[in-house]
Amino acid sequence: MGDSAVDEAAGSGQATGRHGRAALLRLARWFDSADAARADALYAAAFAAWPARHLGGSGDDTAPATESWWNSPRAHAAPPRPAGPLPTEPAADHSAQRAALRDDAESRAHWRRAAAAQVHRALAERTGGDARIDLTPAAMGVLMELLTAALGSGHPERAPVSAGDLELEIRLHAGPAPDAVLALVSPEGELLLEGLWLQVTDYRVTRAPAAPGDPSAPSSSSADDGPQQEPPE
Repeated sequence: MGDSAVDEAAGSGQATGRHGRAALLRLARWFDSADAARADALYAAAFAAWPARHLGGSGDDTAPATESWWNSPRAHAAPPRPAGPLPTEPAADHSAQRAALRDDAESRAHWRRAAAAQVHRALAERTGGDARIDLTPAAMGVLMELLTAALGSGHPERAPVSAGDLELEIRLHAGPAPDAVLALVSPEGELLLEGLWLQVTDYRVTRAPAAPGDPSAPSSSSADDGPQQEPPE
């Protein structure tokens, strides 16, 4: 039943809307002023809380309206058979769409590899002092991805950090350089890094090569070989 059933159960002679806040407030007022019998009828009309209808049955067996469908007899009915074969809709051909998506993915991968190669060439040597690196927007995007990952992995102002991309086969290293000022410039903007050096290597290189004159670089005559033992007499 619709609005008329609710209005009839509530004792209203006018048809009113059934949606919105005003309708809910009107229904609440009807419940508040109704007695038990009218409240039951109003609830059934408003929320369609009707007794179960049992469709079917065998012979003269009948099920009362208050009987649960779980305990009621089953209805024996055979499904209708189609008069002929069911119509089939031909499958849509998405080969052109798949080809376009594949070409788009290959194009984006090509440009990302080209951008990564530019970043590798521009930062093949460790930066230092006042430096300026000019990059294309695509190369700047690749560098920003690596720089964000590297800066999030540690504190480059204290110790070197790195982040790499296996697909692009490059790794960015960053470390402390108190007097360094590096400007990364592209047509879309400029990023100024102070107190850091950057260097890009092959992905497999997990530690950046030491810069010339770096006191932390291991010397050729390292003491890691251990003490020399004299041969026995």
